[in-house]
Amino acid sequence: MNCLAHIGPVLAALTVATTSAHAEAVTRREDQFKAAYVLNFVKFVEWPAARSDTPLTICFVGGDGVYAALNSRIANKRVGARSLAALKLAETASTDSCNALYIEASLAASYPLAPELPLLTISDAANFTAWGGMIGLFTENHRLRFVINARSAHRAGLRISSDLLKLAADVQRGPK
Repeated sequence: MNCLAHIGPVLAALTVATTSAHAEAVTRREDQFKAAYVLNFVKFVEWPAARSDTPLTICFVGGDGVYAALNSRIANKRVGARSLAALKLAETASTDSCNALYIEASLAASYPLAPELPLLTISDAANFTAWGGMIGLFTENHRLRFVINARSAHRAGLRISSDLLKLAADVQRGPK
């Protein structure tokens, strides 16, 4: 009986540890997929008057896991003639040096978007494109999908490739 009294807590601890490790692995995998999507998004966008000697900078507000996954992938990669850089920002930092900005879902509702700047905005927040964001990531049937607000991108002077528009689950064009 004494031995059985010790097995229950040990099994409970193992179950919690296994569940926690599985949840961390799932989150890490989701972050890797989001990073791959972000990397591919910037390949299909044209910015106005981009200089080839400056890196294409993808900035992050929150999204530590996505930032880490992307940052580990971009060494020696280029988009056209431009090298890639990833930059972690504080919530109040300027986005002047950014070409693309990933905003974590929990911060997106309170983060001010500047629709006139040529800054590709991406988030996994629900309804992000309805708020004026350009690309919203979401999960549907265990698949990562995305929505594009073409009107916001156009207003910012960004040109999104028709190839990327075709892959989107929805393209919101808005009133002309």
